Amino acid sequence: MPKDLNVLLIEDDPYARDLMSMLLARDWRTRVAAETDSEEDVRRLLNDPIQKVDAVLLDTEVPGDSDWPFRIAQVARDSGSKPDVLFTATKGNADTLDRAVTDGHGGYLLKPEIRYSMASAVAIASKNGQFVITPSIYRLALQQRIRLPERTVILDGRKSTHDLTPREKEIARLAILFNHPHRELSDELLIRADQVAKHVSNVYSKLGLDQFLAGEIDPEAFFDDPLILHRFRTILERVAANPARRKTADMATLAFHLLTVPDVREVV
Repeated sequence: MPKDLNVLLIEDDPYARDLMSMLLARDWRTRVAAETDSEEDVRRLLNDPIQKVDAVLLDTEVPGDSDWPFRIAQVARDSGSKPDVLFTATKGNADTLDRAVTDGHGGYLLKPEIRYSMASAVAIASKNGQFVITPSIYRLALQQRIRLPERTVILDGRKSTHDLTPREKEIARLAILFNHPHRELSDELLIRADQVAKHVSNVYSKLGLDQFLAGEIDPEAFFDDPLILHRFRTILERVAANPARRKTADMATLAFHLLTVPDVREVV
């Protein structure tokens, strides 16, 4: 069975770091090897003989030394792990894109456009060997006439979330993506716990979970990663064998992976 990908998260913004770490940890394909913004830690972690790092998510907007991200990327290239490096930012920069392409890194992602699909970008770069960018980075490449690698894909995590209402989107984000308990959400949103549960049930319905469990929808219609498909089908088979013992955690996990499927297209 395919293995999980170990990701080193280099990010100085605590909010962004916590969000990215949570999303990577919840996805079946990825796990967080470590979080740091220290060059010394990066060198140590990338040369750890026990835990190999498969990918590095590297924030390029760390205040101070503008060359720091590229120096860290070179450290990664020279390390024993030799991970794929994906640059992250909130705003595109032509020089960063040019260097990412020239140095053969794994991609360049804008956080507002990747949204909750960080693990998908890591998997595409590390498992498929493709260069991953977000839509604004593609437009930047066209404007600056930067030639992208042959195997480039554009990943957009902002696609419509299954015709959910504004309240359902809010509940999906808090209860499913962020995994907040229903009772806490009822206090925060000033609604009853049973109303939270009803909204979650509506989200599951719009995601098609009943059809998945009934075998009416093939997971391959949504996923192509072997690890996702294997674990998705394992849960479906377990629930089908004993519907009375359907686990809330299993349903939330299935919903999480359906909600974080991005729009992906190849550059031709």
